[in-house]
Amino acid sequence: MEVTLQCLLALLAFTTVAKANDPAEVLVFGGTGRLGAPIVRLLVEADYPVTVFARPTSDRGRLADLEVAYLVGDLMDADSVVEAIRGQPFSLVIDASARGLGGDPFYIAAMRNILAGVAASPVQQFILHGSVGAGENMQQFPEVGFERMRDVMIAKGEAEALLKASGIPYTIIRNGLVRPDGTPATGTARLTEDDRVLGVATRLDLAALTLQCLENQACMNKTFHAVDDSF
Repeated sequence: MEVTLQCLLALLAFTTVAKANDPAEVLVFGGTGRLGAPIVRLLVEADYPVTVFARPTSDRGRLADLEVAYLVGDLMDADSVVEAIRGQPFSLVIDASARGLGGDPFYIAAMRNILAGVAASPVQQFILHGSVGAGENMQQFPEVGFERMRDVMIAKGEAEALLKASGIPYTIIRNGLVRPDGTPATGTARLTEDDRVLGVATRLDLAALTLQCLENQACMNKTFHAVDDSF
């Protein structure tokens, strides 16, 4: 299956109309970051009620002009995640959190803590932004040199496995090469289930692909690779 973006503005218009009547509560992890912030912006423009989970020290500058709620905690602290989310009616969860290429256990611990936090919530879809090469997918790209970041790729693969085993309907969007910040959206990015594809995309287009898959049955319980053939 391939999901193709024809136009970012057309997607926004469609999503806004479709969700205006009964918007679902969306919880976003990594929402203050370089990918998370564009996702949050599109969610707000599509009239979703959005809550961003952020550390006390997170820079919220990218979201300064948006009406969003915040939960404060640390993804590496299970108690703070569970306490912050307890009793919240989130039906949609998006994880765009990221950490550098160090060998720390961030991705595994963060996923465990998020799943513990939303265990009592009526989550209908969990969208995880991951990486091409995660886990066993490294084997598809022997020429790329994923071995230099092997620990991170293994951790991302284990995070994906934890999500799949949780029983929550999921969508995994793996990105490959991401264009620099400030690169305009092309509107031609697409998602493919072919896990041999290593593509290029902008963060704005990745955000739009996220909105396209949100509450979309065609995206449920699937893992996609993002690619933009215009690059």
